[in-house]
Amino acid sequence: MKQQYLNALKEVLKEYQASQKDIDDIVNDYSQLYDDALASGKSDEEVCDMLGEPKDVVDELRDTLQRKKEKNIKTKIIAVMPFISLLTFFILGFYADLWHPGWMVFLAIPMTAIMLQTRLREGLVALMPFLSVIAFLILGWGFDLWHPGWLVFLSIPMVAILLFTKAKELPVAISPFVATIAFLFLGFYYNLWNPGWLVFLIIPMLGILFEKNLVKMIAYELSFALAIAFYLYMGYVYGSWGYGALGFILPVGMSLILGDMRFEFGLMNAHDRKRALIMTGIVLSTVAAFLALGFIFNGWPWAWQVFLGIPIFAIIFFDKFRLTALMPFFAVIIFFSVGYFANAFHISWLAFLLIPIVAIFENA
Repeated sequence: MKQQYLNALKEVLKEYQASQKDIDDIVNDYSQLYDDALASGKSDEEVCDMLGEPKDVVDELRDTLQRKKEKNIKTKIIAVMPFISLLTFFILGFYADLWHPGWMVFLAIPMTAIMLQTRLREGLVALMPFLSVIAFLILGWGFDLWHPGWLVFLSIPMVAILLFTKAKELPVAISPFVATIAFLFLGFYYNLWNPGWLVFLIIPMLGILFEKNLVKMIAYELSFALAIAFYLYMGYVYGSWGYGALGFILPVGMSLILGDMRFEFGLMNAHDRKRALIMTGIVLSTVAAFLALGFIFNGWPWAWQVFLGIPIFAIIFFDKFRLTALMPFFAVIIFFSVGYFANAFHISWLAFLLIPIVAIFENA
């Protein structure tokens, strides 16, 4: 266990390109710390928890580390890319009058650094924001598909999930993005915002398929199927979507009967009880707001954004407040709201730049 930890620490230091002297000193120090902790009676797991993940250790030490100055072909290519990009930009501009979109060649600067200095999987994830921007601009300027071309930005989290999630967990992991894409296509192209929002139910229904108890799995899936059927029947036959929504009491009631949903506030301490009540209130309020905006104002195309309030409030109330953690959600809200209400998807994507900007200011 000790050797595995030290080897992992050494690998991270090498990735950071720390000098060999720093690597030897840090590995020796942590080897001694590991031995001292074991001698004090701690288990291997407790020692690893105490010392911290190797990546976190290197992050804390990075200001004191000296990187190796490797004069290899990769670093040379990265160093000259700004000049190559600038030269290419001027050639495209002066000789082909392609100042726009020729400026996109400057994206080659960060993309080259990513491709040459990161591992394949991490590199693909890091490249996706740039590839998404390029694809989005091509769809917009080349084919006037700013909308729904902005959907390419969903490829950023989807690629990360595909590369770092176990195969059997993939359907559940990507289901929120698949549901979002399906929902927007049903809404924009067929004006089926309602009952198109039902596609989001594939998320829990796929998750239920992993239930080991076959009877419970069938009971849950059947309850969702009956609830959806009742909702559609009441809506299309009688025009009573509101009454149809009462059908979803069935899967909730099923979870209570089977014991998967239970209220144990009395067994909690005061702090945990308060947290549970707050989160329950936030979730219920969000669902109520979504349905109210949808039924009263026919706001199905944009009301889904209220669900982003759940993670936002969870971070604010229960985690250390960091604007960096909140910006992805705010960026999505700004991006979609400006794009949808001002018909400006061709520029609203700039909202995503707020994420790295805020991270730079907050961590500087």
